[in-house]
Amino acid sequence: MAKAKITGLTVALSTVIALTGCSSGTSSAPVETSAATAAATTAPVSKEPVTLRMTYWAGSQLTVDRNNAVVQLFQKAYPNIKVEAEYYAGDAYWDKMSVLAASSNLPDVIRMDYSKITNFVGKNLLLPLDDYMKDKTINLEGVNPIHNAGGRFNDKQYGINIGNNALVMFYNPELLEKAGVKAPADNYTWEQYEKDLRTIKDKLGIFGDTHLAQSHFSVWLRQHDKSLFNKGQDALGYEDDQLFVDFFKQQLRWQKDGLVTPLGTELEVKSLEDGPFTKGQTAFGGFSYWSNHVDIMEKQLKKNVGLAMYPGDGKGMYIKPSFFHSIAKSSKHPKEAALFIDFYTNNIEAAKSLNAYFGMPYNPKVIQGIQDTFTETQKRVVAYLTNVEKYASAIDAPEPAAGAEVAKVYKNISDEVLFEKITPEDGAKRFRKEASAILAKGK
Repeated sequence: MAKAKITGLTVALSTVIALTGCSSGTSSAPVETSAATAAATTAPVSKEPVTLRMTYWAGSQLTVDRNNAVVQLFQKAYPNIKVEAEYYAGDAYWDKMSVLAASSNLPDVIRMDYSKITNFVGKNLLLPLDDYMKDKTINLEGVNPIHNAGGRFNDKQYGINIGNNALVMFYNPELLEKAGVKAPADNYTWEQYEKDLRTIKDKLGIFGDTHLAQSHFSVWLRQHDKSLFNKGQDALGYEDDQLFVDFFKQQLRWQKDGLVTPLGTELEVKSLEDGPFTKGQTAFGGFSYWSNHVDIMEKQLKKNVGLAMYPGDGKGMYIKPSFFHSIAKSSKHPKEAALFIDFYTNNIEAAKSLNAYFGMPYNPKVIQGIQDTFTETQKRVVAYLTNVEKYASAIDAPEPAAGAEVAKVYKNISDEVLFEKITPEDGAKRFRKEASAILAKGK
């Protein structure tokens, strides 16, 4: 069943591999939009001046630069529409969205994460996009519906996917070679990972990786045929607390033996560029990175990096929409907002400018249109995503509305366990008790 749900990605990504086999590099600089390209997009309702507001999150200047490039291309194609884009970092973004929602002042175009869209739909804050898809203002002709299924609720579309990503464990090939450690293969196990961490410490005198985060715990649960939340979204999706205990016991073992970076160091990380891996302090980079972060890793390290699935059964991995674009129900310019979303998703020059930074495109026409622009790194990302799909199971349902609150509880308890203030057993009990109370109340 899981394989059938993501078959379209294999076709699209295989097409990219075939088409880019003889590619000779790329440029990430914006390209002028041709009249033909602009004309292919549905015209706005009016030629009167319109100002659209959009918001997005950014943990890197590169994210800001890529987004601005598309905004500039759109404004050149549609001079009567001005786009005012604001960004916020990390959790500050969702805090800001909550404030704007409470004051009925949400932007026209909202960048939406897979984990948050359920909450916004449930609060009736987003506009259904089906009418704009029907009249092809947002043109998804020829696109496999699976790529936007995560943005569909109650048979209505509330978000348009920008591109596909997967969680990834980066690695520094040069450091692994110096340590005599083989690059992780598809059958990489947690036991081998620990052996490699020890070898890296013994041979190079550096840390192997960082501690594991909630994203790793979710994959860990999926490897055991469980999930963080149950289908009803009113309780945890696993009953055996030994899964939590084992997950943290191995980290405490790594921590005690100096195989991972100090927790205090990790808590000081402020951006994607700022992690231990990007500073060359670890051989592995499992710091909740996604496949579209490869540009940042390589820019910081000034060398190619490797991409591997998390250790363990590959079925714990999954393909995820990088993010959605949604329209606020309160928008005064929904047609123009829909036009902007279509441009961001389907315009060839915009796709060239984005350079797959926000995830691999899935529209076959876009893939074909940018086939000559992929770098060797992007080809490796395509190969990685295709490989993940071979082993992955279907993505879990979006987090419940209380997911963010549960995440804070998880982080607090994780810190207490790793700072050895409480045992993993006590942490497991507390997490179940507090998370269950939050989820039951949220329902």
